[in-house]
Amino acid sequence: MARPDTSELTDDKILELNRYISRTMQKSGVPALSITIAQHGKTIFSRGYGRRDLESGKRATKDTLYGVGSVTKSVTSMCILLLEKQGLLKTSAPVTDYLDDYRVDEYAGKTTLSNLMYHSSGIASVNAAEIVLFRDLGRDTTNIPLETMDDFMDFINGAASERHSLPGKKFMYWNEGYTLLGRVIEGITGKPYAQCVREMLLKPLDMKRSTFSGMEAFGDSDHATPYIRKDGEMVPAGISDNETVLAPGGLITSSEELSRYVSLWTGGNGGIFDAGLLKESVKPRFTVDSTGPYGKSHYGYGWSIQDDFLGHRIVQHSGAVGASSGFVGFLEDFGVSVSIGANVSESPNSRIGFYALSLFVRGSGPEDLPFVKHDKLKEELIGMYGDYRDFSFLIIKESSTGNLTFELRSDEYNISVPVLMDGDEVFIYMDNEKMPLEIRKSKDNKVEIFLERHRFVKK
Repeated sequence: MARPDTSELTDDKILELNRYISRTMQKSGVPALSITIAQHGKTIFSRGYGRRDLESGKRATKDTLYGVGSVTKSVTSMCILLLEKQGLLKTSAPVTDYLDDYRVDEYAGKTTLSNLMYHSSGIASVNAAEIVLFRDLGRDTTNIPLETMDDFMDFINGAASERHSLPGKKFMYWNEGYTLLGRVIEGITGKPYAQCVREMLLKPLDMKRSTFSGMEAFGDSDHATPYIRKDGEMVPAGISDNETVLAPGGLITSSEELSRYVSLWTGGNGGIFDAGLLKESVKPRFTVDSTGPYGKSHYGYGWSIQDDFLGHRIVQHSGAVGASSGFVGFLEDFGVSVSIGANVSESPNSRIGFYALSLFVRGSGPEDLPFVKHDKLKEELIGMYGDYRDFSFLIIKESSTGNLTFELRSDEYNISVPVLMDGDEVFIYMDNEKMPLEIRKSKDNKVEIFLERHRFVKK
């Protein structure tokens, strides 16, 4: 397909997107997924795929409810910013100004609300959210008391040993910080966190069906049954209502309603919220140490920000809650946003979201995305190869996690190592030595791999 030369979602692009979603869901084993694409605040594509409930066969729609996990973090941050706008708190103030029972160590009083919003508390993850979520899925063996907020505070206040650095010095993703932010919201307003979010955000945006209650969501006529994979089978699960996980990841919503929220940043604000506040929320606050395929990565107030998504800044976030997941992302240069929900945790939502957004980038397209290039290359590489007269056999296969394994078998060799990809480079490590795989096509168009002195041809 020719590279797109406009930022419109044409019929050809929709067909391309539908094919990609269908193939990706099949390969990843995703029962149901819903996606909504909006441009300049108006929905231009919205659809559900697959079955939201495997037993009944009910279909997913654009209105199907999913738990979207850490997508909630920007929602929590927005509530904090709105309270600051009202003069009720300061993001630059120490957490202990609002929570006098946060006493993890001597640096608790030097940790600001902003530090929590962009994950720079300096404390490593203590897995509180993971324990709660997997406990509710029947998969926790720790027996650590985390049923109430008091339990939670006891737990993190005992984690002084987990401090890595001073507040504000290093990015370390910390779900626990968002639980604290939820408590700050409750303390300032005197209302439960979920009620605050509903009044400050959900109601103004007409997100009537969005909720933080699994019980309420399961009473909705169009909700997705969450699933976990167990012994190769899809097992129905629930969504946690534990108060300690609401602020970091408790939002349950549809792709269509979630799109109304994300469209605040792409032309759908309509004067509901202060434009300056929205801009502040997606301002890079902290640079992440690692550099990925889309340039330098930063974190704002509940948003992940990359500098170079096909030449443009992308703002996005994904999330998962053990048996359900979500993604939101937008390109400011084109005023386009994508919102996704799925009813398994291991859904490739980010890939689908990036794929959809790439369709709007002039002069580029999905074929320029690193993971699309790698997927195409993986398809070419997977298989069995032989060298001259089949003295040795090379087998490249894909694991359940999508990684490739290199197996070399002969009278001389019995080797199994991972295949690694970095940009256009494909290589393995043998005997602590990095060894590139030179990939070519033979005269009869068969894939051939040159490794050191060996030549292998695909069978």
